[in-house]
Amino acid sequence: MEAIKLREKLIREISNADEELLRVVDDIIDGYNAIDQKIVSEPMSMEQYNKRIEIAEEDIANGDVFTQEEVVAMFEKKWKKR
Repeated sequence: MEAIKLREKLIREISNADEELLRVVDDIIDGYNAIDQKIVSEPMSMEQYNKRIEIAEEDIANGDVFTQEEVVAMFEKKWKKR
């Protein structure tokens, strides 16, 4: 999907999203912005690895986590709307 169409689709979805989905998207964006990945196939450096662990530990300490049951419930709720 070309970038413009994908951007438009995401804007529509986010405009109609509930708080749970917005939190998930926000966490994904935060994680993406926190890690410098130049090429997907490039091996991860020790610094990048340690940064990912640090971010994950901060999320856990702050309670910014979802149980598997919560994630399943979020997706079931979203898919039932379609």
